[in-house]
Amino acid sequence: MRPYFKFSILLLLWLPLSSLKAQKATDNEIERYTVSGMVLDSVDQIKMEWVTISLVNHRTDSLIAGTYTNRNGQFELKNISQGKYKLRFSYIGYNSAEKVIELLPTSPQKINLGTIALSPSEVKLDEITVIAQVPEMQVREDTVEYNAAAFKVSEGAVVEDLLKRLPGIEVDIEGKITTATGKTIRRVFVDGKEFFGNDPKMATQNLNADMVDKVQVIEKQSDLAILTGVEDDDPETIINITIKKGMKKGWIGNVNGGIGNMTRQPSADQVRYSLNGNANKFSDDNQLSLIAGANNINVRGSTNRQNAISMGRGGRDGGGITSSSVFGINTANTVNDKLKVGGNISYNYGDNDVTRKDNRINFFKNDSTTYRFSNSSSRNFNNNFSIEAKLEYNPDTLTTVVFSPSFSHNWSVSRRSSDQQTHINSEIGETANESFSNNKLNSDGTNIGMRLDISRKLSQKGRRISFSGSFTTSRNNGFDDNISETAIHIPTIRLTQLNQQSHSDANRNASNFRFTYVEPIAKNYFLNFSYNIQRSTTENLRKTFDYDSTLLDYIRLNPEYSKSSENLTTTQNIRVNFRAQLPKYTYNLGINIAPLYINSKSFIADWFQNGIDSVLYDPQPIKAVNYAPQLEFNYRLGDKNIRKNIRLRYNGTTRQPSINQLDPTPNTTNPLNIRTGNPDLLASFIHNGSLEYNYNYREKQRSMTASWNYSYIQNDIVNFTSYEDGIQHTMPINVSGSWNTNGTLLYAGALDKKMKLKFTTHTNIGYRNQIGYTRVSKESQKNISKTSTLSESLSLSYNNDWFYGQFRGTINYSNTDYSLEHLKSQRSFRYNLSYNIQLTLPKSFSISSDIRWTANRGLSAGYNKDEVMWNAQISKSFLKGNRGQLRLIFNDILQQRLNITRSVGSNYLSDSETNALTSYFLLSFSYRMRAMNAGGRGRTGRLDRN
Repeated sequence: MRPYFKFSILLLLWLPLSSLKAQKATDNEIERYTVSGMVLDSVDQIKMEWVTISLVNHRTDSLIAGTYTNRNGQFELKNISQGKYKLRFSYIGYNSAEKVIELLPTSPQKINLGTIALSPSEVKLDEITVIAQVPEMQVREDTVEYNAAAFKVSEGAVVEDLLKRLPGIEVDIEGKITTATGKTIRRVFVDGKEFFGNDPKMATQNLNADMVDKVQVIEKQSDLAILTGVEDDDPETIINITIKKGMKKGWIGNVNGGIGNMTRQPSADQVRYSLNGNANKFSDDNQLSLIAGANNINVRGSTNRQNAISMGRGGRDGGGITSSSVFGINTANTVNDKLKVGGNISYNYGDNDVTRKDNRINFFKNDSTTYRFSNSSSRNFNNNFSIEAKLEYNPDTLTTVVFSPSFSHNWSVSRRSSDQQTHINSEIGETANESFSNNKLNSDGTNIGMRLDISRKLSQKGRRISFSGSFTTSRNNGFDDNISETAIHIPTIRLTQLNQQSHSDANRNASNFRFTYVEPIAKNYFLNFSYNIQRSTTENLRKTFDYDSTLLDYIRLNPEYSKSSENLTTTQNIRVNFRAQLPKYTYNLGINIAPLYINSKSFIADWFQNGIDSVLYDPQPIKAVNYAPQLEFNYRLGDKNIRKNIRLRYNGTTRQPSINQLDPTPNTTNPLNIRTGNPDLLASFIHNGSLEYNYNYREKQRSMTASWNYSYIQNDIVNFTSYEDGIQHTMPINVSGSWNTNGTLLYAGALDKKMKLKFTTHTNIGYRNQIGYTRVSKESQKNISKTSTLSESLSLSYNNDWFYGQFRGTINYSNTDYSLEHLKSQRSFRYNLSYNIQLTLPKSFSISSDIRWTANRGLSAGYNKDEVMWNAQISKSFLKGNRGQLRLIFNDILQQRLNITRSVGSNYLSDSETNALTSYFLLSFSYRMRAMNAGGRGRTGRLDRN
């Protein structure tokens, strides 16, 4: 990485000098002025973001400069010459405002216009409020914003139901949220404030959709990056939900209870139920939410935070049928101008019942293949209790202190049984091996963490010093009972029977300290210096005892299944960045130097006697220094009506091998797949590049975001797989040449002048070059898989006062070619057509229905299935203000629900099918609490209609 290091240093030396020269010339020009102010909603006194500010010549009306308000409603226009101007303020749905200003030689250099109020533009016709059609989607720099009013959902729907209708957002069967660019959402904010920390389901599966104004997908910098201005290498993608203004005047919430049964063969033990409720009090400065619920209709309601201890012979299954319950309290309060406090307490319980079947094909040279068929069933009971808090203190205008402690405890019981068979060259060929196992695992764990961020502004020009420190500790333990039988048929039959009990402890302590200094070297130009040191110690202890049939107890320590390990890792990061922040563009250039120290060993604990271990592997510590460059360029285009933005990014990151990947002693936990580490592994270096273009035309309601991403890996760590005598052996090795790229286009616009017919398209194209190695009969072979993917999703929606309909069609195509000549290309298609409709009928009745057809083609035999999912509900609202509602819900009316997935690797493909909750009906009653109105009748009418 030395060329990158030299290149970055030259840039860092040259750019500040050229910037200083330009700044010196600017200082000799005529006197310039800065005009600032704040824009508010005249009714609710809410700070308005993205109001268009236009500065025009008073006489000619020609545009001189323009800007937008930020999230605090503030704006600032710099470098304005002397003269007389008109300052215009405009925002869709509001009356425009205009202010005349005159800048004279006697005027102060900085002029604050104070507060400018914009009034909503509403036309009253016989007490009916006519509101302009809102755009489905808007795009700006780091944010994609969806207007909830443009996507109607059924009565009683939650935020997750709304997300499923948004173009570019995918929600899977487990509630996992993925954006158009493939980023996973791990946190949801409400009005810019954290909502139950790292548990997005607490918001998406519990909050009602009818309270949402906008859904914003944001690339969010960390708290420390926001304080220092030193941006993160890989910003987190989060969802921010904004609440309708009229719902910030008191308590709002919902209480719901329902009961039903399975449609096919209903019985007393198949009763379906759903009980949930939430109460919320939102304002600009404070939030309080209470959430509770229980159901057995696969709505988890919270994220399952599992223990670090897992079963020795199997992974954790997804899908299945889930019963769950959840309780939580979340709060965020502005105590005064100096202090903000927030936090949450939550408890969740889950009972997950899963059955699964898998078909995996492994490819080898000379037409050699193996077919592995497996079946499993599992039952998992999980409990989790957590507390999180956040305190932000500003003792003065220059200093910020943020303290964030957390605590969680989880405990679980899991049972799993599985069987598998491997055949050679065909699905009914010679049997290579087969196995059967039964496992039971009891585990519990505790995690404690705390973080402190302190930032001090040293001057008005941007000089700042910051400190961040964190400490986390975790203690996990588990007891695993394993009964298994393995038969290996090649070259002769060998039978292995196990009856074991394992005790496992996984303990970890980690600390992280970071110092940052920002030095302004000229106006709008900064040098950032940071030093970060991370230290972690990990201890994994495992003792496995065989059953003694004479003593009828587990007392004989089995060394092959009792490998323990210890690891100490210290990572330092020395980083220098040059940053420029100009009105039209910003850029960031930097270099990161990362010294690394790793010391690890593996052993059998207490092998000789209590306190005396048998050391299996104790290598010399690893010492290395890695270099990683960084580049980011952001350019703003457009005018007051059209916003455009181009962003270019590059960064290099280093990925170190884990202790298990380095340890050469065999891991025989699974007799059919023996894993061995490689002490000669090198660290991987990953080149990441991206280019993004955003376009937003507010008046025509057209938005587009296009992105391209590329990743190349040097010294990638891949598994080298060999098959000897019916047993699979796996060892990691380094290879170079793996890379992938993908491009995404997301467009939304209106097709008619009244903007009621909306159209969106989401296109994704990708290519992946993946390298793998296998060995059969002592012959090593390299196989390169080249996978091309293409997906296209088209959506068409129409919306008026009584009707909403959305049609969506999606095609997913995947083709994988292999370098081994005898292997055929693997091509698969997945088709999806859906239509959802909502009718608002007289007498407070409403009907909603969604139907989705899914077809799989090109999968293994038995997996090419079609499904038609049809859900419907009819509801009647009653009581004062329609606060009561009776709903009859039908799920999977045609009883065709499937859960099939495919994965493809460099030398294998795998198809899986998991059980799913099928057809049921539910009769429910709900009661809605509504905010008390406080004036603004027109705005109240608008709230009720949404």
